[in-house]
Amino acid sequence: MSASSEAADSSGLSSRGKAILQQNCGRCHAIEAAGESPLKQAPPMRDIYARFAPRELQAELREGMVSRHRAMPQIDFSDEDVDAILAYLYALATQK
Repeated sequence: MSASSEAADSSGLSSRGKAILQQNCGRCHAIEAAGESPLKQAPPMRDIYARFAPRELQAELREGMVSRHRAMPQIDFSDEDVDAILAYLYALATQK
């Protein structure tokens, strides 16, 4: 695979991850590189990404992150969705 096609694949995966977060998490959590979360007590996804080791966050997403906040839905993301979410959050973390 060439470097340009690899970058395109990574960009597509990252875009898919952003869409997944927007659909499932964006109602409460900020999903962009900056800005406040719509729900004050919900940490931005970029902060959640910074708190966990990658493998730990990967496992949490696959198993459905558990929160002390009762209204937070527990979503068991597929392996493909988790890969896309992590690609997006990684892209956010590295663009600074």
